[in-house]
Amino acid sequence: MSPKESHNPARRPLVVGYYGMRNVGDNAFCVIVDWAMKRYWGTEDPLFAAPPLVDLPNARAAMSQSLFESADPVSRAGKLLTKATMLGGASMLVFGGGSVFRDMGPFSEKKVFAAWSRVSGRPIAAVGVSVGPFVSAAAQQRLGEVFRHIDYVGVRDSASVQRLRDLDYPGVVVPAGDLAGLLPEALGEVAAAPVPRVPGRIRLGVTLLGSDTDLPEPEQRRREDVLVAGIRSFVESEPVDVTIFVFNTHPLRGDVAPSERLRASLQGRCDVRVVTADDGVTGVFSEMRACDAGLHMRMHGGIFSYVAGVPFALVPYHRKCADFLDEIGQPATRLLPVQPEDPIEVHKVLARVVSDGASPRLHLAEFADRARLNFIRAPWARTA
Repeated sequence: MSPKESHNPARRPLVVGYYGMRNVGDNAFCVIVDWAMKRYWGTEDPLFAAPPLVDLPNARAAMSQSLFESADPVSRAGKLLTKATMLGGASMLVFGGGSVFRDMGPFSEKKVFAAWSRVSGRPIAAVGVSVGPFVSAAAQQRLGEVFRHIDYVGVRDSASVQRLRDLDYPGVVVPAGDLAGLLPEALGEVAAAPVPRVPGRIRLGVTLLGSDTDLPEPEQRRREDVLVAGIRSFVESEPVDVTIFVFNTHPLRGDVAPSERLRASLQGRCDVRVVTADDGVTGVFSEMRACDAGLHMRMHGGIFSYVAGVPFALVPYHRKCADFLDEIGQPATRLLPVQPEDPIEVHKVLARVVSDGASPRLHLAEFADRARLNFIRAPWARTA
C-alpha cells in the first residue's frame, strides 16, 4: 500500500450491498455513497459490486447483470469470484446501506471479506445499515465473528446499536440515520417531472410490494387486494390521478406483477403513469416530486416521498418501516396497520393524507444530518 493509501484508506474503496436486484432504493444507496465518500472521505476512485446503474458512470459499477438474475449455484459462485477479484485493488471495503446483517450462511461472501481484511490489513466499514433482527442463532453467531473484522459501523436505527452491544462489537459504532436522508443533496437540484396536470386533480404516487418473505403468499395477496381496492375507491370518489412506482423490477423478487394488477384495476378510471427502477434514481425521484401524496408499501417509497416533501402513508409491513415512521414522527392520522383489512380504512387514510395538512415532526434538515453522521464520524473522515 502506498503512503497515500495508508493516509487515506478510503481512497479506492469497494462498496458492497444488496445491489444488482433492480431495486431503486438500493440503487439510491450507491448514488448517495458515491457522492458522500468523495465529499467527506476524499474518495477518488470508488468501485461498486453492482451491475451498471443509470445514475453512475459505467466504470464504477461493471458487474454483469446476469449474475444477479438467478440464485443458482453457478450465479452465486460467479458473483463471489467477481467480488473477490475486485477486492484485489481495493483500499478498503464498505457495506453501503440496507438490511445486510440479518442473515449469514456458512459459505457467505462476508467470510471472504473478513478473511481479506485480516490478511491485507485493510479496513472494513458499514454505513447506513441495520443489524438484525437475526434470522437464526447460527446467523447471529456467524455475523458476530464477521463484526470482529469491521472497524466502523454507522447504523440507521437504535435497535442496531443494542444488537452490536449484544455481539460485543469491538469497533466504532455511530448511531446515525438512513442514507436516503442525503438523497436530495446527492442528486443536486432535481426538478419535478413535467407531468401533464389537469386543474383541480391531484396525483397519488403508489408503491406495492412483490415479495415479503415474512408473510405467506395468500396473506400477501389479501393485503394487496385491500390496498388496491382502497386506492380504487379513493380514485372513484375524488379527482385523483395515479403514478405507480415499480421500485423493484427483479424477475424473482420484484413488484411488476402487483403493480400491473393495480394498473389494470384503475384502467379507465383515471390517468395512470408507470415509473420503474429502470428509469434510474434521478428519474424516480423526479417523478416522486411531481406527486401530491403517496401510499407506499416499499419503505423507500415512503422515504422518497418524505425527502421530496410529499405527504404520504406507509404500510409498516416490516419493523424497519415502523421504526422509520417513529423516527420522523409521522402524524397519527396517517398511520395504517401492518395488515390493512378494510379498503374503506385505506380510503379514509388517503383522504387525510391529502387534506389534513399535518407534517412529520422531524425536519428534513435533521433527517439529512443524521444520515451525514454515517460519514463525518468515520475515523478517516476529512476534518475540513
